[in-house]
Amino acid sequence: MMAGGLIPVGGGSKLPVGPATSDPGRVGRPSMMLARSLSGRPLQFGADIKLPLRGGDRLGPSGIVSDLELDWEPELMRFVEDACLDQRIRGRDWFALPPVLLGGEAGVGRTHVARRLARAAGVPHIMFDATTWMFTWRCAGPDVHLPLPIAAAMAASGCANPVVSVTGVPRATPAMVDLLIRLVDRSINESFVDQAAGVVVDYSAVTWIVHAPPRRPASGPQAYRHYQQSVDPEPHVPAALARHLHRIDLQDVAPEQYQLLVVDLLAEVLDDLGVPLPPLMDLQALFDLAGQWRDLSVGEIYDRLQIEVRLHVDDHPL
Repeated sequence: MMAGGLIPVGGGSKLPVGPATSDPGRVGRPSMMLARSLSGRPLQFGADIKLPLRGGDRLGPSGIVSDLELDWEPELMRFVEDACLDQRIRGRDWFALPPVLLGGEAGVGRTHVARRLARAAGVPHIMFDATTWMFTWRCAGPDVHLPLPIAAAMAASGCANPVVSVTGVPRATPAMVDLLIRLVDRSINESFVDQAAGVVVDYSAVTWIVHAPPRRPASGPQAYRHYQQSVDPEPHVPAALARHLHRIDLQDVAPEQYQLLVVDLLAEVLDDLGVPLPPLMDLQALFDLAGQWRDLSVGEIYDRLQIEVRLHVDDHPL
C-alpha cells in the first residue's frame, strides 16, 4: 500500500511518501505515516507518527469471519468473507472492507454490527455524526474552523484502519454530504485535504459503515418486534453518496435465532466490561428473562443485559 497517512497541506506533495513499513511489534506488519508538521510545530495529535494497519493475521477462514458469526445476516457475512479473501489475494496484510451502506430499521443493530466487526478484526471503532454542522459551516473573522476528529481518533487509538460508523446521513446538510463523498470515494480518499488541520489525510484503509434507513418503509406487523419511533417522511441517503457504497440491508432476527442474538450481545457486554461470565449467573434464567425483551431494540437489549451482568459483578456496581 502506498501510505502517506497525513501529509501537510501547502507543498506537502514534495515530502517523501514511502510504502507501508514494518511495525517493530510484529515482523511484516504494515504501517503508515500518520502526520508530518508543515511549519515545524507539532500537530495537535503529534507529528511523525507511524500507525499500524491491523487485522492482517485475521483474514483467514478461522479469523474475522469465524469470530463474527452473525448467522442471521448471511448477506453481510458473505460480503465480509469476500472482502477478506480479496485482501489476501492482493497481498494486503490488513483488514479493510469496501465502503458499506448499512440499511435497516432503527434499533435493528447497525452499530452493534459495526462494533462486532471491529472487535473481530482487532481494530478500533469510531462514531461520526453527520448531522453536526461544526465541520462544514462557513467561518469568518475570529471563528476557528474545526478539523475532522476522525484522524485524531485514529492517532489516539494507534490504528490506521479503524471501522468508522457514520450516522445521521439522511438529515445531513449538502455540505456534509459532499464531505462524506470525499471521505468514502476510494479514488480520492487517500488524499483528503483537511484545511483546518493543515494536512492531507489518507483515509483509504478505513472501513466506512454509513447507516441508512431501510429501502422502503416497513408495512404491516413485523415478525415479533415493533419499534415505537417517529420517522421523517421518506428519509434517504443522497444518491451522489450512495453510489460510492455497497448496500447491505440488515434483517430482523427470526424468532428461532433470537437466542443467538442474545448470546452475541452478552458476549459484547462481557467484552466491554472486561469481565468473564459471572459464575453465579444462571444462563437459562437469563435467556428466559430475555425472551420478554423481543419487542425491544438491539441497543435496549444490550443495556438490560449489561444491568444483569453488573448485578453479578462486584467491580461494576450499578
